[in-house]
Amino acid sequence: MRNEESRDKYQKTVASLYEITRVINSGRDLEYVLRYVSKEIVSLLNAETASIMLLDETGTELLSKASFGLTPEEERYITFKVGEGVAGWVVSSGESALIDDVTQDKRFKTSEHQVTVISSLLAVPLKIHNNIIGVLTATHSRKNAFDIQDETILTLLGNSIVLDIENARLYRLSITDPLTKVYNRQFLYNKLPEEISRFSRYKTPLSIILFDVDYFKKFNDTYGHDAGDCILRNLALTVKNNIRATDLLIRYGGEEFLILSTESTLDEAFAIAERIRKEIENTDFYFDNKTFKITISLGVSQYRTGLTPEEFIKCADKALYIAKQKGRNRAEKIIE
Repeated sequence: MRNEESRDKYQKTVASLYEITRVINSGRDLEYVLRYVSKEIVSLLNAETASIMLLDETGTELLSKASFGLTPEEERYITFKVGEGVAGWVVSSGESALIDDVTQDKRFKTSEHQVTVISSLLAVPLKIHNNIIGVLTATHSRKNAFDIQDETILTLLGNSIVLDIENARLYRLSITDPLTKVYNRQFLYNKLPEEISRFSRYKTPLSIILFDVDYFKKFNDTYGHDAGDCILRNLALTVKNNIRATDLLIRYGGEEFLILSTESTLDEAFAIAERIRKEIENTDFYFDNKTFKITISLGVSQYRTGLTPEEFIKCADKALYIAKQKGRNRAEKIIE
């Protein structure tokens, strides 16, 4: 009977690996793939929850990237530093953890956001070239829910996705500004031609909002570059919270940012620009126990047939120049 169960689980694992490979090759985004894998883990291991945690950019903390069976709050807030909890131990040791009863294992740590009942736990490292980039975890409210075969299966699943995870992570790093964590200029050079091509096919409007911080050089000279960096980080966060999910925020250079506003007419993009301008004007920024006020100037342009990406950006830059000439802390729009 045991051999039949093992054979059935092996067949299910092979079928699951095939489906995971198919999903990866379908071109779906990484978040979808990770959530699909989490669901497969629960199915294959007869687990109640599964999660995929990846190390942050500093390599010191595990962050939840996908799960199945956890509440949204658990998925969002459960994190572990390297060496902390079972997942953190897996990263620091490089070994798997198969725990029959978490109450008897001192490595186990309950998060303040945890509501799921956990009695048994299985965690394996995600390894690539002997480097650990994350952890796969499965849990159950029943004790002794997992065995060595489950550990082998979970390791196989991890091996099937780790390269794609690492490639996606490296690509993300290559298009992300390290200070503000928004997209960088390289991303813009890749994305803008794609959006212009989409405009040519479907004639959906496309606009740009270009903005920078008023008198930022004077601010840096007065308060120092650390204060300036802090302002830019919080400025980017504030702007991200005030644009649509489809709008793309890019650090264009220095204190200059660009919003690629897809499916927005000139007037719609101008309304977005005005909303952002007012929000920044009314926001308190903090650094070293001091409160700062800043303003921004914005230039808005809408794409028209025949413009090159450089000419399109130059239109927004002209509008930004006009905003500065008219006194700053204002938005201007232009059509050429």
